[in-house]
Amino acid sequence: MQSLSGTTWKLIEAFAFDDEGRELSPPLGKCPMGVLMFEVERMIVVVIDGSSSLPTDIQRVFAAYSGRYSFDGTELVTNVDGASDPDLVQPQIRHIHFESPTRIAITPKNKVLGRDTRLKLVWERIG
Repeated sequence: MQSLSGTTWKLIEAFAFDDEGRELSPPLGKCPMGVLMFEVERMIVVVIDGSSSLPTDIQRVFAAYSGRYSFDGTELVTNVDGASDPDLVQPQIRHIHFESPTRIAITPKNKVLGRDTRLKLVWERIG
């Protein structure tokens, strides 16, 4: 089983899909930004639409949370104790697929970024 402890990841792609698997508009815009960091027992994640500017009628997407986590090799469960939105202060469950030693795809199993749709966040290891 691969360990997440001591690793840091940069968000490189973010996708959203409907129930039939059709791709929807990007959940973090065309320029997703994010950092995901794991220590021995705690993790922190921050994601944002990194576009330099947005139309005035569009609100910038931002989410962050932190907490103690467990990882069994495929499922990450974070017991959130601090977050940018009170709705995130609950167990956050993610499926993690290692595409390579330096690339992971994470799919949330519960609502995140205000969407009930299926999401896929692709991360590249930077540390």
